[in-house]
Amino acid sequence: MKPTRTIAAAAAVLAAAAGCTAGGEAAPSPSPSSPTRSPSSQPPSGSGPPADVAVFNTHGDEGGYADREPEALTASEFTTFNDLEWTRWGAEGAEGEGDLSGTWCLPECQDDPYRVPVELADPQEFGGGLYFTRYEVGASDELPDEQRTAMEEADGGMLMRPGG
Repeated sequence: MKPTRTIAAAAAVLAAAAGCTAGGEAAPSPSPSSPTRSPSSQPPSGSGPPADVAVFNTHGDEGGYADREPEALTASEFTTFNDLEWTRWGAEGAEGEGDLSGTWCLPECQDDPYRVPVELADPQEFGGGLYFTRYEVGASDELPDEQRTAMEEADGGMLMRPGG
């Protein structure tokens, strides 16, 4: 794993632990000046305008913001994805692949995250916007069963959500 990925993953875990929440608990609301797309999350070449559905992301901004097809995603205070590549994004769901790590797998995964398929699902309305509320990690030979269980127990596949 590249040193910049390690730093980014560690920063995301620290930022998430500093006050972000998962599940049904309130997380800070995005401010009016919050970006709708992080600088690192560019759509795949050839894709059209972003779909109406977003994911609430606190990667790089603990206040959070609506993001679409992010390259890095802080899914919960326990789980982070980096180097995401999306193959589908829309109101019916999102599919991609990325490097998975979290507090539940430290220190093993800090320098060597698990490459996994991921799906985002169950869009719900928050503050006038549509956000994915759940994630699921697909089958991967890289993710040991005991780590998968620890991840599922940590946040139950619940994505962070905007407050309010």
